[in-house]
Order: sequence, then structure tokens, then C-alpha cells
Amino acid sequence: MSVRIVVVSWGKLTEIVQEVKDLVKGEAKIEILEGLFDQRATLELARELESSGKVDVFVSGGGNARMLRANLSTPVVSINISGYDMIKAILKHHVEGEPVYIVHFGDVIQELNDLKEVLPFPVYQIALNDPSEGVQFFRQLQQQGQRAIIVGASLAWEMANQYGFKSVYIYSKKAVLEALNQAVEMANVKRREMAKTERIQAILDFICDGIVACDQEGIITAFNPAAQLITGIEVEEALGKRVQDVLPQLKLEEVLQQESQPTFNNVVKVKERQIMVNKVPVNVKGETVGVVATLHDIATIQKAEYQIRRKLASGGLKARATFEDIVGDSEVMLNTIRQAQKYATTSATVLILGETGTGKELFAQAIHNASPRRDSHFVAINCAALPENLLESELFGYEEGAFTGAKKAGKPGLFELAHNGTIFLDEIGDLPPSLQAKLLRVLQQKEVMRIGGQTVIPIDVRVIAATNCDLWKAVQEGRFRRDLYYRLNVLPLRLPPLRERVEDIPALVRDMLFKNHRWLVHYAGTIAREIIEKLPGYSWPGNVRELENILERISALAAGQSLSVKMIKELVHQALADQKYLDFSSKIEVETILEPSTLQKHQRSIERNIIYKVLNETGGNKTKAAKLLGISRSTLWRKLKELSH
Repeated sequence: MSVRIVVVSWGKLTEIVQEVKDLVKGEAKIEILEGLFDQRATLELARELESSGKVDVFVSGGGNARMLRANLSTPVVSINISGYDMIKAILKHHVEGEPVYIVHFGDVIQELNDLKEVLPFPVYQIALNDPSEGVQFFRQLQQQGQRAIIVGASLAWEMANQYGFKSVYIYSKKAVLEALNQAVEMANVKRREMAKTERIQAILDFICDGIVACDQEGIITAFNPAAQLITGIEVEEALGKRVQDVLPQLKLEEVLQQESQPTFNNVVKVKERQIMVNKVPVNVKGETVGVVATLHDIATIQKAEYQIRRKLASGGLKARATFEDIVGDSEVMLNTIRQAQKYATTSATVLILGETGTGKELFAQAIHNASPRRDSHFVAINCAALPENLLESELFGYEEGAFTGAKKAGKPGLFELAHNGTIFLDEIGDLPPSLQAKLLRVLQQKEVMRIGGQTVIPIDVRVIAATNCDLWKAVQEGRFRRDLYYRLNVLPLRLPPLRERVEDIPALVRDMLFKNHRWLVHYAGTIAREIIEKLPGYSWPGNVRELENILERISALAAGQSLSVKMIKELVHQALADQKYLDFSSKIEVETILEPSTLQKHQRSIERNIIYKVLNETGGNKTKAAKLLGISRSTLWRKLKELSH
């Protein structure tokens, strides 16, 4: 893009500019502003060009150049008076005995007086204030009958010609061309500096860090929008003010006075906001001439840290299940779901108690997804699945060189990855004693130290633990820390085993078939009835997972064929052929742990066990079972219906 040069000119100078402007080096758009002797009017026109951004550099001579330079911020190049060219011109036209008058408007130019010393004839400098003085001067010379050479710029030169004097124009073509080339070069430098300034300003405007800079006097010279956002102080309230008055907390003047070294990670409080500050002195040739401070909102840093953790972590740290994914309409299951939903609204530790296959992780994920932490990580680990040393490094992380085979950059532990989220510790009862102590400290202090590390890392993690064993019994036997037990058992959640919610089997069967064997969904009701009838009173030690295994067998045996009711009965019979029926009087461990039996429950349990045992002995034949029990077949049906609720 061409630079824009405006020449403030008049008369003869305009002619010279027109002659030489095509010889200018570089791309330039040269315009001529015909100046008037009224400098105020000329200045007004120049200001209009400046405010509209239509000029990069002004070029002018003599008084106009001085006037423009004094009143405008745009650079002004003066057309230099070449003494050598002037002497050549004077000598060419001079006749012995003729004095030389150098006539111009404005102040006396001292350099022109030097011509007196090199010329062998009288040289006079005449400084005029306005055209009327020029008219008076030339009339006087004319009346005196003097023969003289007049050296001057446009107006003086024209007056000399008008009154019949020999004249020499003060500006040569060479001088005008040099001024134009200088203006183009200056304009290009200005453009580059403006581009550099704009880039720096763009960086300051859009960088996330707050930037505050002050000069040697402690006056704020830079205060970007991020600094305004972080401190709550308007840019206009800061720029040009003493930093000590605006932000005394930064203590930037101390850096100026003490010429101290850069300091990093200082935490200060500004308007109730925690801000981290880095301060760097600006040194020029060993002298501190200013200070630059970068500001970081600590809340933003914590948010960024969380985002980085999410970015670096694997994609599996997400809870997928919600309470809508939990299948079951039985009263006991609905009560459990309602209790879990209440727990989800808090950040307190949850201890899930349930047998194998009751859906402990399903509930943990649902609690997380219904909690305020739903947008953060859900990290799960089975405490019984890894050896002690590996489990420790997974939970708490490690630093570089902590042990043989450690990653070069170290590795964050699961507690770090779960920051602001939830960690699910399955099989917590199998946690080794040494790690129980370390876990207790993490829960108490809310901070973690990596293996081989020297610093603690603050964390905000909700813990959901789960076990299928009697954790209190483990405490009494010395296998589990009492203090850790109380830290975990804040919000206990007991998951009912399948035998306590047999009425949910039809819904579970339909859901499982829909997810895994959709072609069998049409037969879900028949399959569920057959399973319930074939396994009356079965204790379901594997719970939902065991039911799922049975359906897998049925699907494999059916092999995609179209089924009749008779075929379904045969398939269910085959699928259950290798099932081991448990003693109906076996203990239900979790139930015993959590709920003391009442006399009514004991009676109900004994009655149920007797009925189911007889049904088992008769191969499910209800007529034979009723006869052995000494009751009618309808009574047996009624009792079975009652026992299933």
C-alpha cells in the first residue's frame, strides 16, 4: 500500500514538486496542499487531513514546516536549503557591486548568515512577518534604485520578480527530491512502527493475562482489558496514574527503587479477588526504566488446570449411567433410588453396600450424574484388582524417577484426575492396610502427594466407596481401619439383592434382552415367567449379573430361531440345568449387617424357606407341594404371590 505524502506548497515550489515527484523512490501517493500565507488557515487544512488519516508525512519549507511541526503529531520533513546550490546560483547571476538579500518569512535563520563569510560581496538576511512587510521592503529597494539579487522562497521570489529584481529560488530541485525521498522513507518507517504497535496492542488486548506496566516514575503506561477484568479497575482509571495509587498491592515501585530481580507467583488480594502476580523490571544498559507485571486470576488458573487435566486424561473418565438407567419398580428399589437421589445433592462420602451384581457402580455413576459435579470426571478403580504397589501409583500418581519404569514426566494419580469430580473406589474392603492410612490422610487433608514427590497437591474430590463384604466385621477383626470406616460410612446406601425384588425380574429381563439380544424381546414376558417358576425361592447369589448370564445362555441355545412357548420352557430348563440351588436358609449377609431381623421377618423367612424347599423337592410341581405342605393349591398360589412382594 502506497504511503501518503502531503506537500504544503505555494507558487514556484509547487512547480518543482510536480517536476520531481515521479522521480521519488518507492511507492508513494504525493498530494499538494496549496498553502496560504495565512498560517492558521493552512494549519486548519492540515489538521483535517491528519484527523481523517489521509496523510503519513507532511513536507514543507521554512516557516510552514516549523508551524506544522509545532502543532501536529504527524511527522514533518523540512526542505533543506542547500548552501552549495545557492552559492552556485548567486554567482551565476551576480554582477560586481550588487548586494545579495536573502528574504524569507519568519525568524532569522542563523545558518544563512554563514554565507557572509564565503561570499566576497555583501549578503543580508531579511526576515519578514507578513506580505505587507515584503511589499514595503521591495518598494524601498526600488525607490533607492538599488541593483540587488534577491534569494527567497515562493512569495519572496515572486515579489522580487514583480518589482524587477534578479532572483534566485532558495529551494533546488535536488533539495525538494531529497525531502520527498526522506518523507517516503519516514512514512514507511512510521507504517512499520504502527504495525508493530498494533500487533503489540492486539496482543495486549486479547491476551488472557493481565498486563500492567509503569515507567521509571511509577506512572502506568500499559493496562490491558484483561487487567481490567482481573482487577475490576477500569482502564481509564489506571492509565497515566501512579501505580502506587491505583494498585498498591502489586508493589511495583519497590521493584523500581530496589532494582530487584524478577519475582514470580506472588499472591495478592485486589477487591476480594485472589490474583497471582509476576513482576519483571525493564532494564536498559543496566538501569531500571520500568516494570512489567502479569496478572492471573487464581480462579481462572484453577479452571484452566481442571481443563488441562481433562484434556490429558483418557476419554474413559466419564459416568454414563443415570437414575433413569436403573431398572426396577419394586418398592424396595424405588426407596433405594430415592435415597440415592437425595445423596446426590451433597458432596459427602457415600458408602454403597451390596452383594456382587447388585449394580454398585451403576448407582455410583447415577449419583455422580445427578450431582453438581456432573460436568467433571468420574474416575473408577477396583481396589482388589491391582497389586499394592501398582494400586498406590494409580491412586496417588508419581514423579519422574520415583521408581524403575516410571514415566519421564511422571503421572497424575486418579485423585488428581478426579479433581472437582468423583472417584469411585470399588471393593474398598480389600484395600491394603498401608494404603488405608494414605487414603485416610487424603480424605482428611483434601490433598495428595505423588510417590517420590515433595509437594502436596490440593484436591476437591467426592468419594463414593463400595463393598460386598461386612466392613464393620473387618474393623472388629483389625483388617480395616476404624477411623477410615467412619470417614467412609457417612452416607450408607444399601442395594437390595435380587431375591428381595423378584418382581423386578420381568423388567430386568426385558431391559437386558433389548440391550443385548433384541430379537428375543418379543419373548421377554414368557422367559421371565419361566425363570421365576423354575427358580421359586432361589437366593440369586450372583444377583442381576447372574440373571444376565442365564439370558446369555438362552440366547445362545435359541440360535436365532422362531420360538414357541414350549420351546421357551425347554430353553429355560436347559439354561438352568447347571445352576446350583443354594440352601434357602443361607444367610443374606448384607441384610443381616444392616437390618436386625424382627420376629415377623423371621416367621416370614422360615415360611418362605419351607415352601421353596418343598417346591424344589417336587421339581416345581405346585399340586404335589401343596399336598406335602398340607394346604390347598390356591393357598399355595396366594402365599407365593405374597412372598414375591
